[in-house]
Amino acid sequence: MTVVEPRQWGTLRVPSGLLAVSGPDVLPGGGPAITVSVPPGKYVLEEARVRVGYDCEWSQAWVTHTDTTAVRLRVSETPAVSWEMGLGPDDAPRLLGENEIFGFCTDGATGCFADAGARESLHRLFERHLVHEEPGVGEDIPDSLYILRTQDEASGGELVAFATTGDGTHPVWVGRSADGDLAEVVVLVDGMPTMLQDAGADGAKTAPA
Repeated sequence: MTVVEPRQWGTLRVPSGLLAVSGPDVLPGGGPAITVSVPPGKYVLEEARVRVGYDCEWSQAWVTHTDTTAVRLRVSETPAVSWEMGLGPDDAPRLLGENEIFGFCTDGATGCFADAGARESLHRLFERHLVHEEPGVGEDIPDSLYILRTQDEASGGELVAFATTGDGTHPVWVGRSADGDLAEVVVLVDGMPTMLQDAGADGAKTAPA
């Protein structure tokens, strides 16, 4: 397995200065979003990738392919040197036990980065585009784990949805530079157990060993 250069897939506008990371079903009845404060602006979206090679018994040949393992909102060109778990409004790290995480939940193998200031409007546009197939309310993104984009006309805030490898709970990782400044926000979409088990009423999840 070899890490290769990340692939850029456009940008995300966050004019409110608050990034939300969640599943797409976050309207009334859905789960809360994890939020991260960012300077208002437009940020690059990337896919982190690895190249895998193996001796394939079926084809009797050496096979290589490239997989996307994470999606990332890059806030700064300064590399991240430390990481912390993104938290929702009711998440308390002191309640976490060994191998437990907080994260956003999905039952549709989908997550999203969105401008929290227009979150409700953006998710309604997401539903109208994906479920009701209304023209002109969203944009499909081809050949990527990023699958569609919506934009709130009033604020300019955007939502970009991405596919995950399955349902369950996905942690959000916040990377910071050596000076403690925000550098990037990352969601692992592959190589991370997603069908996580409830660990109790506090909302934490247990990652299988």
